[in-house]
Amino acid sequence: MIRKLALIAGIGAVLLSAIFILAGCGGLPDNAAAKVNNVIITRDDVADRIRVIKGLEPSQVPSDPSSDAYKQFQSGVARQLVAEEMQRQEAEKRGITVSDDEIENALKQVVEDKYLGDINKMQDDFTKRGITIDDLRAQLKRQLEYQKLLKQIKDEVPVTDQEVRDAYIAAKSTFVQPEKRQVRQIVLPDQASAQSVFQRVQSGEDFATLAKELSIDNATKANSGLVGLVPQSSLPPAVASVAFSLANGSVSQPFKGDLGWYVIKVELITPAVNQTFDQVKDQLAANLANQHLAAQWKDYQQSLKDNYTVEYAGDYSYTSTGIPAGTAQGTGSTSAGPGQ
Repeated sequence: MIRKLALIAGIGAVLLSAIFILAGCGGLPDNAAAKVNNVIITRDDVADRIRVIKGLEPSQVPSDPSSDAYKQFQSGVARQLVAEEMQRQEAEKRGITVSDDEIENALKQVVEDKYLGDINKMQDDFTKRGITIDDLRAQLKRQLEYQKLLKQIKDEVPVTDQEVRDAYIAAKSTFVQPEKRQVRQIVLPDQASAQSVFQRVQSGEDFATLAKELSIDNATKANSGLVGLVPQSSLPPAVASVAFSLANGSVSQPFKGDLGWYVIKVELITPAVNQTFDQVKDQLAANLANQHLAAQWKDYQQSLKDNYTVEYAGDYSYTSTGIPAGTAQGTGSTSAGPGQ
């Protein structure tokens, strides 16, 4: 989670990218890095975000502030703050809010996931990194705001039941539950040992008992060699080839695999079957919703072009060539968006 928070952007604001930008047009205050409509993003705002990124993921920040790499990184941070400001304004227009309780619940989850529920441990770690828990709260607020914005846009064009049924009929032949086989294995260090075990199984000794006693595969040994009921794609190629050629209840001759020499047994075969509409309708609905959303984002990004004017101070639209990002040399306008 901490690594995710160290990204310059956060997935939400990066998507708000296809807008028209004016680079260094001379209408900005001295302390400005950029302006979104009438909202100024200051140079201090950019520096503060770099502080947070450096605390969370130091390797993201170039070490030499005079280098091209650092200037380009700084420009990227400014573009990210522009994208986040657009997200904030869009959320405000749509009446989207994030409550303190929602932020605290998200914070508790981070503490649980990363610090085993010990917020004091998090506080100590953050102090060493030069960041604060309020920095994290701000990031969580942006993420929650983005999730609500995305959901609202997604819900504007809902997926209908008929669409889902039509999609199932069109692709019915592809909805197949593959054949599965329950495999049990014994892995031995050499061919001679494997051949000995094979002979013992043929003589009537219990396969599962031998697997628990003799197998060198720690992943399955404790479970008496049981791999599970699996499709062919889930097995290593050498094992899959043998397992899916055996009859139900049969034991293989020893063969060489990734971990050593194998003897395997197939204990159950479930044949391939066509999946019913009820089995796949949720998956189909989710796929269709994502398709709708992709189309809606194009319209949404066009609305950003129509409704937002963005300006950057010249040194915050920097590229490794020294030319403002996305511009032709000698011009002031660009079609590049923040996060690009």
